[in-house]
Amino acid sequence: MDSHTVPQFITEDYLRQHFGMRQGGEIQLEPGTRFTPAAQQLLNERQITVRWRDEKGQVFVETAHSANQQHGCAQSTRLEKVHPLKSNNVRPSNGCMLCGSGVADKPALMTHLDDQVLVPKTHPRITLRGKLDSCISYCVLVQCEMRHQPELLQGFMADIRSYLGQILQAEVTGQALPEPMLGEFSSDTVHQWSHNPLKHLGHDHMLPDVIYGELVAQLNYLRALVRELELVATQVFIDHSMQLSSGGIDRNDIVAGLNRLSSAVYVVMILAWQCQNGQDSVLGGLAHGTA
Repeated sequence: MDSHTVPQFITEDYLRQHFGMRQGGEIQLEPGTRFTPAAQQLLNERQITVRWRDEKGQVFVETAHSANQQHGCAQSTRLEKVHPLKSNNVRPSNGCMLCGSGVADKPALMTHLDDQVLVPKTHPRITLRGKLDSCISYCVLVQCEMRHQPELLQGFMADIRSYLGQILQAEVTGQALPEPMLGEFSSDTVHQWSHNPLKHLGHDHMLPDVIYGELVAQLNYLRALVRELELVATQVFIDHSMQLSSGGIDRNDIVAGLNRLSSAVYVVMILAWQCQNGQDSVLGGLAHGTA
């Protein structure tokens, strides 16, 4: 989200512009922020968790507790401080993947694969997480460069950033990963746009070229980073004991999700170029679902 004054009441349009509204996602706002009924309904429908972040960067979640009242117990909520990168304050255990024993002091050459197991930092899944970290960081830089682009494109970029975080969450926790969306548009729809952009978006395929300018170049580099992530994920999760023709891929959801995400970035790249050249009528069509 941009570093600007957040309105006291968050609207549905504000949520769509500044946050990724993926199913089961998470957003962070200042404590005391309230939502319009339509915004609250959107959060409920998408099952999006709201975490609260104060001016010191401390993160809080709402927890339910029972309060004694004159005529019995009433349920209310309060804010509980949690680790900024987690949803709880549980300290991970240090079980070594190599020897199976507990480790009193975590060595510098090892890190947590999850809350239970330590692995060497050369573990393939740790390499994948490092690539994800770099990709997320660059995605945020691109978001900063797009602050003056149309709201629809800003919302699309928020969806892309949110999905990268969801990939990391799914890889760490083992949760299933759905396919990405751009706003209300499904992965299949975005995939069709990317394969025939002239038909659906009014501009043909683009190759890297200085004539398109800095923003398009940044978006294209982000697309390339996502493609690189897809290749790394394939290397990490492929089952070499099976024939490739049999589809021996563990976590095919992550590999497939990255494949579709690169298409989404490519679509945003084409739309950004059109907007820079005053050919943004296609955005109006997308906003009204007529693309």
